[in-house]
Amino acid sequence: MKAIILKESENTEKTALYRVFKEAKPYFNKIEGRDPLKPLIPINDLIPDIPAENCYCFSIYYGETIIGYLWVFNDSPSSYYILHFYISKKFRNLGLGKLAIKELENRYNPAQLKKAELVVSANNYLGLRFWNSVGFNKMINVYKEDDIGATSVELELQKIYR
Repeated sequence: MKAIILKESENTEKTALYRVFKEAKPYFNKIEGRDPLKPLIPINDLIPDIPAENCYCFSIYYGETIIGYLWVFNDSPSSYYILHFYISKKFRNLGLGKLAIKELENRYNPAQLKKAELVVSANNYLGLRFWNSVGFNKMINVYKEDDIGATSVELELQKIYR
């Protein structure tokens, strides 16, 4: 059995997912100046410019317990964009976040996958450290405050697969 399982989020998981969201909210408000993406929402309500049929919310399971969730946008067969990622505090520093990213990568054809991207606040030291540790080590853009709805400088990071 795998330590971490990613499963497309369902309404039956709403209570557990919202518990994680409520935990994430003060952190994202303090560090990034905005709410995290809520699980199980119509994504186009918040991000109207991306095709909803290519966006997925995944519940992150450790055993039978939901420990986090992530939003991903399948940009193309060769790339994806992480819109949101959060692991509950109780389950951090155990390597589970890294395993969750590995599980996400395993959903893609390794022969096709070329890159992944995300945006993280320059104020989010823990996030920056984490993303660098899983290979997001190329900075491709810097957004000033309010460019993309945050109250801090945002860094767009990229991971190259081949």
